[in-house]
Formats: sequence, C-alpha cells, structure tokens
Amino acid sequence: MRFLLLLLLLPLLPACGAAKKEPLSPIGSSVSFSTGPIVVLDSGHGGNDHGAKAHKPYCEEKRLTLQTTRLVKKYLAQLGYHVIMTRSSDTFVPLDKRVEIANKAGSEIFVSIHFNSSRNPTPKGIEVFFCDAVGSPAKTSSSRRLASFVLTQLIRRTHAVSRGVKKQNFYVIRETKMPAILVEAGFISNQQEREQLKDPAYVDQLARAIADGVDQYFKKKV
Repeated sequence: MRFLLLLLLLPLLPACGAAKKEPLSPIGSSVSFSTGPIVVLDSGHGGNDHGAKAHKPYCEEKRLTLQTTRLVKKYLAQLGYHVIMTRSSDTFVPLDKRVEIANKAGSEIFVSIHFNSSRNPTPKGIEVFFCDAVGSPAKTSSSRRLASFVLTQLIRRTHAVSRGVKKQNFYVIRETKMPAILVEAGFISNQQEREQLKDPAYVDQLARAIADGVDQYFKKKV
C-alpha cells in the first residue's frame, strides 16, 4: 500500500529529461466541451515520429509538443473555447488524418505546435508560419493575423528572439479549410533554449502565450 501511494505521489517528468512511455488513447479524443468557438490544436509528431531531439540533455520534440499543447488546451478551455486535439497521447497521426480531424470538426482555426532544430547550434528564437492559400485570400489574411497575434504574445511572455511571421507551404496549414498556423516555439538544438525548455514554468508561459494570441484573434476579429 505504501508503495502504491508513493507511485501516485511521484510528479510527472517534463518533456526534456528521461523519456517515458505514455498510454495510448483514441486519436482526436481530447476534447473540451464548450459552446465557444471550436479550435483544433495539433501536437506535432508522435509515436515513431520523434521529431527533433537532443541528447545533452535529452530533449524530444514529440513530447515537448504534447506537453505544450495540453497546456494550451487547458488555458483555452478556461477561456470558454471548445478544444479538439489531433492527438492526446504519444501516438503517430498521419498528416492527412490531422487535416481530416480539423475539417470534419468545423473548426474555426487550426494551430499546429512544433519545436525547431538546426545542425548549427547558434539559431534560436520563435517563428510562426501561415500558408498563402491559393484561391482563398480570406484564409490567407486571417491566418496571417492569427500568426501575428500568437507571435506577439509569445515574445511578450518569453522575451525570446522573434524570427517573425513567415509564409510556408506546410501540408497541415495548406490543406485545412480554416485559418491555420504552425508555431515553431524555440530551437531544441540551441543550448540556451533547450535549457529553458527543461523548465515546466517556461513551457507553461509558451502555452499561455499561444492561448492569449488565439483569444486576441477572436476578440479582435473583423
């Protein structure tokens, strides 16, 4: 009994540190039930797709994205948004399935969360991407606005280097029907940022900033 209580009291390990297995759950099952706008959050990578990683100290993108996305979901739910996650555990979800989840949900926006990496350890900072949607200037304009709001809040809360709002043709933000952005929330390959990502308080600030940016987008929607 004492052993069981000890296990229950052990804190969860952060995403940067010793890797741990996570239980599987159905794809897209993480939903906050609310009457507010529907927001789909996409946690990059997962399962056998590890994403970027560094071993000194150990840090893995698929775990950082899930850790951050869960927190974004919590803060958006507190603000009254109806949140759907494309994955809620360490599972592999194909890109087309992520798009399908967002399109079928009737989501008003789509936010994909990632962390950056480079062979050169010098680059650092946060950047947010949107897609120049062919034949849909409204989606392009709204995506750019969403990206700007989110990046502004990320820099305000973290004081990280701003690498700007940029156009890119990433599949998940190109094929989704609604305004969509992809956040690169720091470089795992940069020692300074990797050390910050080991700190749950810093990851919490990233999540709060993304939620704040989304909230501003809806409040200032024209």
